[in-house]
Amino acid sequence: MRNISQLERALAWEAPEPNRRTMGVMFERDITPTRNIAAGYVRIPPGGKQVRMSVHEGVEEIYFVVTGRARYFLGDETFELDTWSAVYVPPGTPHKAENSGDTDLILYFVNTPSAFGEPGGYRRFVTGWTQVAEG
Repeated sequence: MRNISQLERALAWEAPEPNRRTMGVMFERDITPTRNIAAGYVRIPPGGKQVRMSVHEGVEEIYFVVTGRARYFLGDETFELDTWSAVYVPPGTPHKAENSGDTDLILYFVNTPSAFGEPGGYRRFVTGWTQVAEG
């Protein structure tokens, strides 16, 4: 188990076309000493988007824009987020992101308790995706 994680070395998967994007898990109970928190990143290429709204009952999330520009859908609202911006997602609130810029959008996320459910639950989320890094 590790206390330090790097984006380039995160456990990561790529979604299939036409909505190609990458999700990496940097902190999660079965790979790090965390107990009540998960964190990682989503990389979305220019013109890309998360296909559907996500909803996590009882889970708080924060998404931080590391690079790029995002159109972020939060409930019934839409926001434009630039690099170094962050959005708080209250429990049970539908949300998703689109890359509204011309470079890769990298979002760093933190959620508590883990939005993936049981330890290792992120594997269910990436069913049908291609693993691109083994952490």
